[in-house]
Amino acid sequence: MVLLLDCGNTHTVFGCADSEGKLSQIFRMETNRKKTGFEYASDIRQIFALLKIDPDGFCGAVISSVVPQLTEPYREALRMAIGRDALVIGPGIRTGLRIRIDDPGTIAPDLVAGAVAAKAKYPLPAIIIDMGTATTITVVDQNGDYIGGVILPGVGISMNALASETSLLPSIDVAPSKKLIATSTGDAMRSGIVYGTAGALDGIIDRFLSELHTEATLLGTGGLAGVICPYCRHKILVDEELLLHGLWHLFQLNEREAHRTSRES
Repeated sequence: MVLLLDCGNTHTVFGCADSEGKLSQIFRMETNRKKTGFEYASDIRQIFALLKIDPDGFCGAVISSVVPQLTEPYREALRMAIGRDALVIGPGIRTGLRIRIDDPGTIAPDLVAGAVAAKAKYPLPAIIIDMGTATTITVVDQNGDYIGGVILPGVGISMNALASETSLLPSIDVAPSKKLIATSTGDAMRSGIVYGTAGALDGIIDRFLSELHTEATLLGTGGLAGVICPYCRHKILVDEELLLHGLWHLFQLNEREAHRTSRES
């Protein structure tokens, strides 16, 4: 098995993948910037025990982290938890993508993982909507090249700003309201967040399609994709494990390259 780790700003997602890329035992932990590698190793081993995962059953691990200060603690934690040194997604690794942005070295690892998975699993071009702490909408073109995208505030950030910057509006959960034209303050906020975000996604997708001059596969992933995407007018396929699939493909690609280099030397 390969242990997959996707560290986001709010949560870290773990998954196990077999030799064919089939995922199992997916679990989440809070992303805590104050924890050390030892503490994360202890947490991971405790969850392994609960899920009956054999820590000696892993042949490797791969990390995507958008929290730079946690990349090394997580790497240390996996070294202690499973006895393997993890591949870290970043500059210098093989991706199988041509990254056509101004500075390819600045692309976030989660965007690389999503693009790699979209290229491997779906018809191209593909528009990838990742709804995490921030919402990113990115494009892999018909040639399999990553060509860029947009970043906008995530649903949680928008809701927190609405509640914290106003005196009369409460903190609420992210859920669809009973109807669009709401008759209570809480439902009015839910309508605004859900339909406002869905409308923003639809508008950006329309503009992307105009710029691409072709139809595209529309993919949604991230914690809130399943809540928001059904309210979009475009048909968006929600793939909650898209990034984990991308991490598995990246691990396989770099393992093959390492074996080839080893044989040549």
